[in-house]
Amino acid sequence: MAIQAITTKVISTLGNKESLIPIMIKDGVDSLSLTCKSFKEGGTVEGIDRATDEFGTQAIWIGGIPFFKKLIDVTAYKAAKINPAVDPRILADKEYSFWALKNAKGIMSNSKTETVKTALSDCLKDGGKKAKNLYKGKVAVATALTLGAFFFLTKTKQKNTKNNVKKEMNDNVILKNNIKETDLTMDKNTPKIFGEINKCHFEKQPAFKGLGKNVVDAVMFNPVHNMKIIDAGITTERLACSRNKVEFCEHAIKEGGFLFFIYGFGNLIEKGINKFSSNVLKKPIDLAIDVIMDNDLSKALSNNTILKDLSKAPLKDKSLTKKLDFIVNNPDNILVKAAKKSNIVSTVKDKSGNIFVDTSKYIDMKQFEQLADNLKNLDKNFKLSNEPVKKFTNKLKGLKVSSVAANVGISCLFLGVLIPKLIYKFRNEKTGSTKFHVAEDIKNNSKSVSSK
Repeated sequence: MAIQAITTKVISTLGNKESLIPIMIKDGVDSLSLTCKSFKEGGTVEGIDRATDEFGTQAIWIGGIPFFKKLIDVTAYKAAKINPAVDPRILADKEYSFWALKNAKGIMSNSKTETVKTALSDCLKDGGKKAKNLYKGKVAVATALTLGAFFFLTKTKQKNTKNNVKKEMNDNVILKNNIKETDLTMDKNTPKIFGEINKCHFEKQPAFKGLGKNVVDAVMFNPVHNMKIIDAGITTERLACSRNKVEFCEHAIKEGGFLFFIYGFGNLIEKGINKFSSNVLKKPIDLAIDVIMDNDLSKALSNNTILKDLSKAPLKDKSLTKKLDFIVNNPDNILVKAAKKSNIVSTVKDKSGNIFVDTSKYIDMKQFEQLADNLKNLDKNFKLSNEPVKKFTNKLKGLKVSSVAANVGISCLFLGVLIPKLIYKFRNEKTGSTKFHVAEDIKNNSKSVSSK
């Protein structure tokens, strides 16, 4: 049981589309591989330069937004007397907010004493305007400060690399005493937008305008989509602050490959395996691993109660309140149980340990309805298989684990092997060597200045 629980937890985390863990693993493999390659091919100076860039960026990328959001929670939210755990999407819908307040029970997930009802009441005093504006500001400020931290890291790294190159020169070559500090300038043919290294400013970055509400909501409420904005900013800054044309192209290869394998390729693998599993093997694995592993699903399949439970859900009803009431009032329904296992529906406890639906957390009805379709499809394929429940569900588990492992494993393989090789192959073709060309530029520039 312990092994199964651990496996379920690991696969659940790695297979969660809104989890940052699989992204962090892929990025870690990418960073470690590039750093090792830089020490091997480019030497110590480039190795240090790459390690600072990759792991410093990773620390800011992973910890920046959570840190700044938490900082805003304990300052701005505390001053406004608003609980940051209340989802502002609830406040934007009058029908939803009325239902949430009416059915509020239990203690807030981020508090030991504050009730869900009190937290919602405080947020709704002005119709939810203050809470909604606070959240929008939090996401915007946290994103901007994280990008600012990366910009500072880039400038610091480039300055340290320049100093390390000159120190290396001083250790091996006797230079004239009065060498002037000069900035590494770029080739005349380089596009003007990439300017000199010390002239990279945020105002040169393209502004995002005219985003639709759905896009804004997706970025604000989904940590992975929010991370995409950070990655876009980091990519733009890296390209804009490239120290020469070769480095610019190397960044383009690295960032392009990273974004593709982190966000695009993984989804393609998952969709491909899911489609093959459903259409060819007749074993649909669209459900979350927590649902597939759960005994409640096996019981529902054995007792042939899935369609009966689904028929009770008012999925086609236009009333949002009726759908939400169904979730609260039918905790033993397989659809509601699966929604809780899939994190579509959150729960809280009261002081006595009783469990309730957390009405301060938003329930996405599109996901809830899609879950119902997935359960219906699974039930259909189970009946067509004529297999015992245990054999059928074991195959589902194996396919689901394989799908998640393939997603992460194949992406790590490409990021850890293919991308570094492409970068250094390109460098060798353009410069005739895999040495750190930026260091060579700094040395040549310093020699030309000293000769004057």
